[in-house]
This record gives sequence, structure tokens and C-alpha cells, in this order.
Amino acid sequence: MNLAQLRYFVAVAQMEHYGRAAKALYLTQPALSNSIRRLEKELGFPLFKSEGRNVALTSEGKVLLEHVVDSLERLDSGLDAARRCHEEKGCIVRVGSVASLLRGPLSSFLSGHCRGECCGVEFEISLHGSTKELLLKLFDNTFDVVFCGYPVGEPTLDWVPLFRQDAVIIVHESHPLADREMLSIDDIRPYPQLSYRPPSYMYYAFENMFKEKGLSPKLVFDDDVSALSVMAVSPDSVGIAIDSARDCLWDSIRMIPIEEFLEPYHYVGMAFRSNVELAPEVASFVESVKRYSRENITEEPIERRYYH
Repeated sequence: MNLAQLRYFVAVAQMEHYGRAAKALYLTQPALSNSIRRLEKELGFPLFKSEGRNVALTSEGKVLLEHVVDSLERLDSGLDAARRCHEEKGCIVRVGSVASLLRGPLSSFLSGHCRGECCGVEFEISLHGSTKELLLKLFDNTFDVVFCGYPVGEPTLDWVPLFRQDAVIIVHESHPLADREMLSIDDIRPYPQLSYRPPSYMYYAFENMFKEKGLSPKLVFDDDVSALSVMAVSPDSVGIAIDSARDCLWDSIRMIPIEEFLEPYHYVGMAFRSNVELAPEVASFVESVKRYSRENITEEPIERRYYH
């Protein structure tokens, strides 16, 4: 049992509908349902019962909800108090980031800002697995800014593109295509294809591109590092992925550019809430990042063509 499961339980209980709760939590409905089922299995009793298209709490669920809500409120109150105490010590920007940036690019980027325009500001950095998780933490005020993919359909957020990531083909060194300098979509059609599965951000960035190109890859990657792990044991297949794991590429794996996608396919950028007043140190950092983006980012990512 973990805090995320308890928060999911409260959301479903309040909305009495898995679909609406999943949308509010930035999850897929199957992911939310699976999480609740695992919680029920661990507890040893059901928390919900079906009522038409909705769900209602069981008697056990009603008892648990009362205590969980009270516990989460006390926890959130304690976290807020601890944050206020911490913030009184100096100028701190709370930063959340997807995993791919913490292996190098983000640290170098923030270090440059510490030495330059944002001298004296400290960055408190936390790692989270996905763009959706980060946006949820941004909305609940865990973070001031997050470094993530483009937040599609979020009108209360601003997003600044920063770090280019290209679409590539990943193959094992023994694969017939491993020695090629570049590959086209037609080159990979004869081979089994693998790519990201939901709720990974890149699943949604690739989904409509696959439909346009007539590709139907098996969806097995959770993230960029898992893509390398899968391809290391899939010598007959081709992986379609983003090159953000290039800095930890293994000797047995090859990444090859895609002829149709030599422009940037994807950017990781900085998202922040546009409908709230930012603390002065956060606002100053945001403005400096905007200037950097305007001066250095000139190309529109290919993924924008394929958003829903």
C-alpha cells in the first residue's frame, strides 16, 4: 500500500466513477482500476461495488474512507508546514523532472543559471517517472516548475521548450540493420516492431504517427531506459523510441536516425502554472528560462503534427 493508492481510492470514492477519477488524476482508466484492485487484494476486502455505470463504497470502504481522508489532510498539512519552514531559509525553487533529464542535461542547465542570472537561488530537485505524474504534482503545489513533455490540453499551464530529443530506431548489434547509418520507415516494415505503451507520454506522441505510417508496433516500453533493456533481449526486433537514453547506451545496442524524422521529434521543456502568482525567485527563474528558449529553440517538434 502506498500514498498514491490511497489518493486514488479517495478520488474514486468522491467521484463514484472510474473514468472521471482517472481523468482528474491524469491516469488511464485501466491503470486506476488496476491500482484499486491491488489495494483491495492487499486489504482482503472490496472497497467498491458497481451501481450501473457508477461505483459506490462498500461498508468497509466507507469506514476506510473516513480515516484515509483524515490522515491525508493531516499529512498534507504537515507537508505544507515543512515546506514553509524550508522556504524561510532562502530562495528555493522546487523542481520536478522526468528521469531522462537527470542523467546530465538538467543539472548542467540549472548549474548555468545558478552561476548567471539566478545566482543565489537553490534548486530542490525531485525525480518522477512521467509527464502526467509531474503535472499532477505541479497542480497540487508540490513543485514550482516541472521539466516534462508538452502538456496537451492544459490551458492553465505555460510550457517552454528546452531539450531536443529525436526519434530513432533501436536494434541489437546482431540485427541485420545494425550497421546502417540511417533507416527509413520502409526499411523496418519487414521486422517485428516495439515501442512505448500507455501511460507513457511518448505513446501518445507516437500513436497517430504510427497510424499515418501504417505501423502497428507491439507496445512494451515503459520509458527510455526500459526500451534499452527490452531491445537487449530482442535481437530480431526493431524499437521505435526517443534518443534520450543515448548517454547510457550499451555496447550491444545501436541507435539509428530515421530518414523521415531528421528534425526534432520531441522537446522536453519547463511547465509552470500561468494562473497563479509565482514567488519572486520562481518568477525570475521562469523569465530567464523563457529568454534562453527564445534564443536557442527555433524548430517546431514533429510530434505537434500528431497530437490529439
